[in-house]
Amino acid sequence: MELKEKWLDEYCNSCGRQISTWDKRISKVPAYKYPCCEDCIAKEYDMEPEALRRRMENVFGMRPCLGL
Repeated sequence: MELKEKWLDEYCNSCGRQISTWDKRISKVPAYKYPCCEDCIAKEYDMEPEALRRRMENVFGMRPCLGL
């Protein structure tokens, strides 16, 4: 099964990579003024991206789309 991601025409404020809808959603949790990618958010909190996804699901009830 091929997984797909919805990419936006926006870029990470830290590293410049194109962001997805998931990146934009999780950027709102720590109230970033400009969206950042999942990798940069995970790096800031000294976590792996998979651990960040689990944290978002367990604490905030946010689940990533199947494309991630």
